[in-house]
Amino acid sequence: MERTTQNTNGLGKSQTWEVSVDKNSIFTNDDVIDAYLKGKKEGVKETKQIFVDKLNENINKSAVFTERMLSFLKKRKSNPISAHLKIKSFNDFVILITLPEDEFISEDFLVSYDFAATIEEEVIDDKYYNVMFMFSDREEDFNTNLLVSDGFFMDYKMTEVNNA
Repeated sequence: MERTTQNTNGLGKSQTWEVSVDKNSIFTNDDVIDAYLKGKKEGVKETKQIFVDKLNENINKSAVFTERMLSFLKKRKSNPISAHLKIKSFNDFVILITLPEDEFISEDFLVSYDFAATIEEEVIDDKYYNVMFMFSDREEDFNTNLLVSDGFFMDYKMTEVNNA
């Protein structure tokens, strides 16, 4: 019987083997890991940007709803003193409006709660935005530091236009 021997010490001849697939479609484990890490990094970056964009959009919505509430109060002859925003999460906001004590405790003010509920119901189906209104009386010794400690760290700019 005839035996063929082959030198197994070397790598063989390069013309013996040829790649049968496109060389650009061959990926090593390291290539796959690098692609995953790059995709993850891009995904996290994109997610953060979407979060920031949605947060800014929701802050603007809160300003619009605050303006509507302030306008309603002024039409009812109330004199709101300030408005403050609490961000519980990127899609959950609380708006606090302060008024003089005599206006806050008057029976005429109760319709303001109904109007606030109307606004709150407008956004009930929006899964990316929720708002709740709160009201408080405001005395001269009102401590704004307590507002900040309660999470109301943004103040609505009360201008002449929205105070008129």
